[in-house]
Amino acid sequence: MPVTRIAEHLGVHRSTVHRWLAARGNPKSQRPSKLDPYREYIRSRLRRFRLPATVMIDEIRQQGYTGGLTILKEYMREVKQGYIRKLVERFETEPGRQAQIDWGECGTIEHDGRNRKLYLFVMVLGYSRYMWAEFTTTTRRPELIRLMERAFREIGGVPEELVVDNMRQVIDKPARQGGPALVNHDFQEFGRWWGFRTIACPPYWPQAKGKVERGIGYIKRSFLEGRSFACLDDLNGQLRSWLAGKANVRCHGTVKERPVDRLQRELTHMGSVQPDSYPSLQRCTRLVSNDARISYGGVLYSVEPEVARRRGTRVDVQVSVDGILRAYCGERLVAQHRVMPSGSAPQVDPLHAARLRELARESRPEAGPPRGRAPRYIQYEEPAVAEHQLEHYEEVSACAGV
Repeated sequence: MPVTRIAEHLGVHRSTVHRWLAARGNPKSQRPSKLDPYREYIRSRLRRFRLPATVMIDEIRQQGYTGGLTILKEYMREVKQGYIRKLVERFETEPGRQAQIDWGECGTIEHDGRNRKLYLFVMVLGYSRYMWAEFTTTTRRPELIRLMERAFREIGGVPEELVVDNMRQVIDKPARQGGPALVNHDFQEFGRWWGFRTIACPPYWPQAKGKVERGIGYIKRSFLEGRSFACLDDLNGQLRSWLAGKANVRCHGTVKERPVDRLQRELTHMGSVQPDSYPSLQRCTRLVSNDARISYGGVLYSVEPEVARRRGTRVDVQVSVDGILRAYCGERLVAQHRVMPSGSAPQVDPLHAARLRELARESRPEAGPPRGRAPRYIQYEEPAVAEHQLEHYEEVSACAGV
């Protein structure tokens, strides 16, 4: 085999192969190296930490190393490539064991009257290379859970493992200093609900989830580039048709079979689909305004007007994974709306609006005295006074005996 093919097969540099070949043909080159006493220490450090050669050489020099930096770099490169090969080979799994997921950024799209970022969610089954994908305008955890549940249902099974990178929707704390990654509690519960365990890749090692990385690039180049569509729903409709008619029925370059055919064998080893969705809820409390509305995520939502009669009333708000907002006053449901993007117009239930008008008419006060700048006063008519001749009063006085 040519040296280049040997290097590609072993995952090492060509100069390393040349050095090995020369060592076999020249006994003098097999003499001990200054690095030999420190190889095990270097391997143990690289198993736990991603240290550069400049840091490693300081550590081994404190232990007595007198060699140069170049030979250390070559050895560290061999060790790292070996770890990566093992990691990638471990991800070449048997049927039903593993799926890989990731997001891809795809520019912007006009959605709901605004320019929004366009994201691509992709799930690839490790054995069959079967792909499931959908475009979306958010990458928040409820959206991720919604997409994964839809993928499980449409694929028809659940893998044993789910490989992710350090995405913030899943990982609260990435793996650092040799410690394991901390998976978000809600996502752990989601995994228990569906029966899979989450595996977080080491930081900056895209080779560990190369199947989904290549899948994202494949969709961007072969589907999205140059495509025309009217809206997000139209784009996803075209994507589903393309996946079913092109991507999953082509002869895959690695496995030399169609993913849709391998999927049938893989489904027999996958877990069953749950009949119910994962009851993931976001919970908070909100103050009810005097016009019977609450604010959530930058949008106003109406509630039953009776709740607003007492000033300072708070309601419990729950947002499910399918994007439905429900407000409770105690145990009573007082509002239900679909969550809208931030900045959307107020969401008013027609029944709430009609009831609010009725209560406004019932509580309208009677008309009080007019108000204005002019002083208020009462004007009355003066009493009429009878007028008589003087002789009349003299006659009245004589009759009265005055």
